[in-house]
Amino acid sequence: MKTTAAMVSILVGLAGASPVAPSPLVHGQMVHGMEVNWPGIMVLIQYAGEIPFRHAMIDDSVKDPWAKIIADIDGDGFPDIVIGGQAGPLVWYRYPHWTKAVIADGGYKTVDGEAGDIDGDGDLDIVMGGLLWYENPRPQADPAKRPWKAHQIADHGTHDLELADLDKDGDLDIVTRDQSDFGANAGNKVHLWRQDKGDKWAHRIIECPHGEGLALGDIDRDGDPDVVIGGLWFENDGSIVDGAWQPHKFCDWHRSATVQVADINGDGRPDVILSPSELAGNWYRLSWFEAPGDPRQENWTEHIIADPVECVIHGLAAADFNGDGAIDAAMSEMHQGEDPDEVVVFINRKGGAAWDKQVLSTKGSHYIRAGDIGSDGDMDLIGANWSGPYQPVELWENTSAARGVSR
Repeated sequence: MKTTAAMVSILVGLAGASPVAPSPLVHGQMVHGMEVNWPGIMVLIQYAGEIPFRHAMIDDSVKDPWAKIIADIDGDGFPDIVIGGQAGPLVWYRYPHWTKAVIADGGYKTVDGEAGDIDGDGDLDIVMGGLLWYENPRPQADPAKRPWKAHQIADHGTHDLELADLDKDGDLDIVTRDQSDFGANAGNKVHLWRQDKGDKWAHRIIECPHGEGLALGDIDRDGDPDVVIGGLWFENDGSIVDGAWQPHKFCDWHRSATVQVADINGDGRPDVILSPSELAGNWYRLSWFEAPGDPRQENWTEHIIADPVECVIHGLAAADFNGDGAIDAAMSEMHQGEDPDEVVVFINRKGGAAWDKQVLSTKGSHYIRAGDIGSDGDMDLIGANWSGPYQPVELWENTSAARGVSR
């Protein structure tokens, strides 16, 4: 990490928080962007050249908070936070005071969920593995005060879930995958769910190697989203149920992966970031793979971001966190890994050729999400551990826009 010890900014303001002793060092490096609270003051310590993050705990009342979603539930222009406990409830927190309201007591079976306008009425609904979607009471009623209607799609437990209009017919379709570890042995299929009229869904299965992890992105740049897993992408020809979904191998990778699609080097081609997501005690690497001119060719160029890393990186997010126009990568290690369990932002330098590491936490997080909380023009992170003694829903608020910072 490129930092200068003498270049430290300290912001002091009123804060009515109880005292928390600072813990500034991790492996000899400052834990940058974390709040330090003493009676009556708030101190944000940050080395020059790094992204200023302010840490906050949203809530700790949802046991085993597996699913995390960022979405503007109430339509006020500010993203809210949605959390799903393993056995329920599914709740949402209204920005800015994080008032909690219940969407459902339970019924889903997943570690993943997504927000999207399933019924086309102009508001964001919630889709959860299980497989079902919850209808936002808007625009007729306040989603914090009215029940959300559950729509069952199938009895279908999932590990990964994504939403997109796969066939360009104007409505959202669903892509799901289960996992192969922990005895599930069900991650060898990708499931496609085409939305038809009358809340009907047509189902297609794509066979794939065992594992976990899923993302969508227009890899061949033909205007529709393709399906990406660790080492393979499946080409969307426009037909969900009858299409070929031709597989294209782009690398060899750990079978359990977290996947993100983003243009890392700014050449206009969607690249792929991969991390090893399972199992604790095993070691691999965090890399991005550079898409060639023809993405159907094999053996994309691998660029290593970090090596070695423990195979507990279940959280991976790609976004421009420092506002310099380049896509950065955030990752989180689950709590069951070897300590410290880091939540990290890797700052993209030189078009993905170099990365500066910025540690936000050493307490772990299961499945981080990036979004513009506060709609202030910069990208923030949320997360929570899926189990263990430390399970609060956490927000790492990027204060770059408020301070006019761009690096």
